[in-house]
Amino acid sequence: MNVRGKWHGKKFYFGLHYDLHANEKDTELGTRCGQKELIPMLKVMNPDFVQTDCKGHPGYTSWFSKVKYASIPSGLKKDALKQWRAATRELGLPLHCHYSGVWDGAAGKKYPNWRVVGSKEKSVEGRANHIPPPIPAEVKMCPLGPYVEKLMIPQMLELIDRYGVDGFWIDGDLWAVEPCYCKRCRKSFTEKTGIIEPPTEVDDANWGVWWNFTRENFEAYVTKYCKAVHRHNPDVLVCSNWLQTFLNPGEPIVPTDWISGDNKWVFGLDQSRCEARFLSTRKKPWDIMLWSFYNSHAIGDPTSPWTSKSPQMLMQEAAILLSFGGGVQLYENPGGVRDGRLVEWRQKRLREVGRFVKKRRKICQDTESIPQIAVLHSEHHLRKTTKVKNLMFDINCAPVTGAVYSLLENHYGVDVLDEWALLPRLKEFPAIVVPECHAMSEDMVKALKDYVQKGGKLLLSGADMFERFGAAFLGVTKGRLEEKAVYHVPAADGSVPLYSESWRLVKAKEATVLGCLAKTPLLDETLSFPAATINRIGKGRVVYIPANIFRDFDRNRFVLTREFIGEVTRQLVGKLPIMIEASTCIDVALRKKGERTIIHLVNRLSGIPNQPNNGAIDEIPSVGPVKITIKRSKKPRSVTTPLEKAGVKWKYSKGKIILRLPLVHIHEAIVIH
Repeated sequence: MNVRGKWHGKKFYFGLHYDLHANEKDTELGTRCGQKELIPMLKVMNPDFVQTDCKGHPGYTSWFSKVKYASIPSGLKKDALKQWRAATRELGLPLHCHYSGVWDGAAGKKYPNWRVVGSKEKSVEGRANHIPPPIPAEVKMCPLGPYVEKLMIPQMLELIDRYGVDGFWIDGDLWAVEPCYCKRCRKSFTEKTGIIEPPTEVDDANWGVWWNFTRENFEAYVTKYCKAVHRHNPDVLVCSNWLQTFLNPGEPIVPTDWISGDNKWVFGLDQSRCEARFLSTRKKPWDIMLWSFYNSHAIGDPTSPWTSKSPQMLMQEAAILLSFGGGVQLYENPGGVRDGRLVEWRQKRLREVGRFVKKRRKICQDTESIPQIAVLHSEHHLRKTTKVKNLMFDINCAPVTGAVYSLLENHYGVDVLDEWALLPRLKEFPAIVVPECHAMSEDMVKALKDYVQKGGKLLLSGADMFERFGAAFLGVTKGRLEEKAVYHVPAADGSVPLYSESWRLVKAKEATVLGCLAKTPLLDETLSFPAATINRIGKGRVVYIPANIFRDFDRNRFVLTREFIGEVTRQLVGKLPIMIEASTCIDVALRKKGERTIIHLVNRLSGIPNQPNNGAIDEIPSVGPVKITIKRSKKPRSVTTPLEKAGVKWKYSKGKIILRLPLVHIHEAIVIH
């Protein structure tokens, strides 16, 4: 498939996203964002492109739309969008519109036939503290309804023609979608599947069919507005917030121009670690939007108001993304200020972040991964096993994230690929980790077996993997299943308790045992069941961990669990061409650009690690040393550290480069030429 991807050019790398979500009571919008006010503030921050307020979740525009079905605040006095366009045009900056898609409260109120019809069952409750609450059905538009053709597309074309906007960042889309039970959707579902009644409970046998029907309807809706914009003006770019990102794996067939999403407003660093490693495989330009402000609790909690993030906190979040070639945009909304002005002291902070980002552009752009370990994030598994209503929130990818975190903290280079991306690239990776995704496709199972037979190294985890790969391949007996149990696994100088929804208590046949389970921490009272096994198949090897170890690590982050995973992985992969010794808090990204090898080191350390209710980072302590050993047939021409200039020392001897770096502050890159 030819994946459509387009961007404004390499220099447009650092963006400002400003939205206010206009509502029916707004009267001040646009009164303080004339050219005389905007241009000096934009010059302070110095972004490469701008996304500004257009139509937010309440469904009201911040400009005087002439579309028949538009909703405009009755007290609106100034056209904010006109002023932003004039200012960005004078500065030579592309201007995108922040436009809320599926979520439109005003349209839902005025045109009930357009909106989603919910089931009688309640939406999913009990979400984590930093996941927004469920969105009421009455403010969400049905993807099969008239909304997209009567309001959304006409307004997008109006914005192109009247204001010459350069792009659209469509918010309130994928993450606002839950199944719709209107007559249109019911009829279409029955016609496509033959199922008369769509399920209302996630445990229904037909839930997966219904959920995927919802996903396909949403993709068709996005495709419709993308094609309409591209027909009208092929140079205007379109993005649907969070579509084709980590929580939406699979072939990126919807013709958006670039991929983007706004990261969690706090505690977002882990999310970036997975997103960067996944988005870099999508074959499209991409960025992540970082909130420049945060609170410590749930959205809307009056006891936890919004405040500005420190520049260092934003730099640390940005570094993860930059190291994989992504762009960065900063979301700014100076809470309580509704007139459209930008606040100078906040713009100065964002300028610091911009300088950090732009300094890294030439080193980070247009790079490719140096493959070490691929973590499979199977779209087939997700689509078969999803037991939630929303298309993004509540989707549980814990085994994948747990695998990424544990492998990174053992200093491996990690890429995250779905089946679409991994199948053509299997042979590139020295090792592949398949974390508890037993419902992967049959094609994937066959390809992984062939990969091992030809010399690949595979790590499988989860009791159900036995059924997919078989006793002969794993070199173990079938054993018995035990549900919801805790066993101790050996790690470092001790052992660690591991909870798993299911264990397969196997015994080794052809395989070699890598430590035995125990019921207690007593190291001399082990059982006869292996904690892991390793088996030779053809030219390759396969490790089997018969429990949900990566899901457990995502939840608990026990140090000794990480040690166990690290030891098992070392037994599997042996020594790789690039080996790194560093503090656990340093993440590695292995990249190449032409003849240059680039090793990115990102320091995730926080200066205040013992405040679990506060995700802020005020300062980041430097950490070191770092030792890197690289196999290389020839002595390099140069080894430099251009970002933080930490003073790398290196020597070349007997086909190896040995590098020592004393400290990493936030983000250093070692460039070897």
